[in-house]
Amino acid sequence: MADTYADVTTDDFDAHVLTAPLMVIVNFSVEKSTTCQIQEPEFVAISKEYQGRVTFAKINVETQPDLVQRWNIDGVPTLIFFKRGQELYRIKGVVMRDKLRRQIEGALLAQ
Repeated sequence: MADTYADVTTDDFDAHVLTAPLMVIVNFSVEKSTTCQIQEPEFVAISKEYQGRVTFAKINVETQPDLVQRWNIDGVPTLIFFKRGQELYRIKGVVMRDKLRRQIEGALLAQ
C-alpha cells in the first residue's frame, strides 16, 4: 500500500470501494506495462493532491482476475470512478494529471 492509496484485492474491494463514504478512483494496472508505468506517477501525485476528499485504490490485474472480469477490464491502465457504490465513468489508457484533475473536480461538483 502506498501512502495515498490502498492496494485492493477481491476480498476487500467492497469495503474499500463500494461502501466508501468518499468518491473512489480505482486504478486497474499491472507493473509490467509501459503505459501503466507512465500512469503511476500521475496517479500517485493526484492521490496526494486530493487526499481526504477522494479515496484512491489500485488493483493489480494479474493477481485479481475476478475483479478484472467483474468490472470488464479489457485494457490497462483503466481508471474507474465510483460514487456511492456505483460506477460513474471510466478512463482507459494514460491520462495526465490536468485532465484527471478536471474529471475529479467535475465528479465532486456533482455530489
